[in-house]
Amino acid sequence: MDLSRLQGIFRRHRAIVVFAVIVMLAAGFDLLLNPPERGRIEILSIPFIVGAFFLLAVLLWPRPGKVKPERLEPTLASRFLNKVTFNGKLVPFFPLMGIILISLDVVYNAFISPSPTLQIHDTIVLLFAISLISYPFVPQRFNRERDFVLLFFFVLVLILVVPLLAIRLYQGNFEEGVNIYSRTMLAPQLQVMLSLIGIPSTVGPDPWGSSAPGLLFTPQQGEPIWVVITTACSGIYSFSIFASAFTAFVLVELKKLNWRVWVLLLLGFVAAYFANLLRMTVIVIAGYISQTPEESINSMMIAHSNAGWLIFLGWISLFWLLIFRFIFPKKEDALKIQEKKLALCPICNEPLSPTIPGTRCVCGSLYHSSCIQKSGQCLNCQRQISRTKIEEKSLT
Repeated sequence: MDLSRLQGIFRRHRAIVVFAVIVMLAAGFDLLLNPPERGRIEILSIPFIVGAFFLLAVLLWPRPGKVKPERLEPTLASRFLNKVTFNGKLVPFFPLMGIILISLDVVYNAFISPSPTLQIHDTIVLLFAISLISYPFVPQRFNRERDFVLLFFFVLVLILVVPLLAIRLYQGNFEEGVNIYSRTMLAPQLQVMLSLIGIPSTVGPDPWGSSAPGLLFTPQQGEPIWVVITTACSGIYSFSIFASAFTAFVLVELKKLNWRVWVLLLLGFVAAYFANLLRMTVIVIAGYISQTPEESINSMMIAHSNAGWLIFLGWISLFWLLIFRFIFPKKEDALKIQEKKLALCPICNEPLSPTIPGTRCVCGSLYHSSCIQKSGQCLNCQRQISRTKIEEKSLT
């Protein structure tokens, strides 16, 4: 299969390709940022990331010959960006905004942050700044792709960076990290879920002194075990990547919002949250049913490295199947919807077209000339339409 044919298939199924890129990038970067404690599974991030960039390269690679600019109807993303940039007047200043954002992040790390090294949040800010700098220089034919990248990092900053910075300013504690999410949105809820299935547990501070919360439970056989819910276990990064990708995807692909989009958006956020709770519950159950303390630790390590992926791929695959089923109709369904919008001949129920001779009754009803010739009577007002009138109107 040559590249042009493969590219044609990718462009006809753009939404599916974009979804595959999102999942592969999320999987690859999550393996890099949160490598498992045992084994070298993080090496699998290489084929995920390389495969994602290969799909993007094939999708975006210009076709040979003269490229005709694609005329696209305004999407939610284009209308939103047009409004916030005052009809595009601020777009030329995007590179300057990106440079200012990078400078502010450097100043923050040098004089305010207790850790001057670049953290994950700094990386997110820098990537958003890079998307701002490069935005005006991306060719117009890639407007959807550049809007997606910009909005993806913009939403990621709103979810991960802005709330954390606001909390640090409010508390006056710039050492506060994302462990606050685990303490407030995961550990107490995990304790409730475990109690519902009959596993008693206690939530408390990390006995080793970190700011992450700890959960104490006693396996059926063995000594009590502390499970520390660190940043890697909090699920905040997976949730944020999903929320940002889904929001940017909907804004770029849709021209207007409807109730189904809001329902699926809420369903996706709730499913992402409970999927992480389920993952933590499975990890504790694996340690709870083990026979020895050593087996408990090993079982939880195995579950920590593998259960999350199975749960994540399961719920996100189901979720995106719902997206393509209820938000993006198939091409055949779209054609049927378009046909319903056309005026139909009351006799044959086929669309009326300027290329097919038609006749209008005095009451306003339209017919194909060939159809009305057979009956000679209007179905609406029951008037008789003579053959000569039909021929005369057909000629006009």
